[in-house]
Amino acid sequence: MAIIASGLVNQRKITSAVERAAKALSADVVRIRFDLEDDWTGNPSLFFKIVITYQASRPEKLREVSQRVTRKIMNEAKVDQTGLLAYFSFRSQSEHAKIKDPEWA
Repeated sequence: MAIIASGLVNQRKITSAVERAAKALSADVVRIRFDLEDDWTGNPSLFFKIVITYQASRPEKLREVSQRVTRKIMNEAKVDQTGLLAYFSFRSQSEHAKIKDPEWA
């Protein structure tokens, strides 16, 4: 468990919640990873890295998909109740393949 200013954060519960969200969103989501770190202002935060399918990344779908994914993760992980801020970054599967960033693996 991580200790933050407002108390303990159970990373296992967050991991389980993220796995549930990824499974529920599997038609559009390839993978979800997260890190628990301070943001640039020093506030404890969750940084989500989400790889989405090619189809989900199409311009006509991207907004709806990103909003739905964000909402599902927030609800499953109960982020609002953790006292943490949440940041979301998205990459398409093809973009991820080109960049090959190990932090997104």
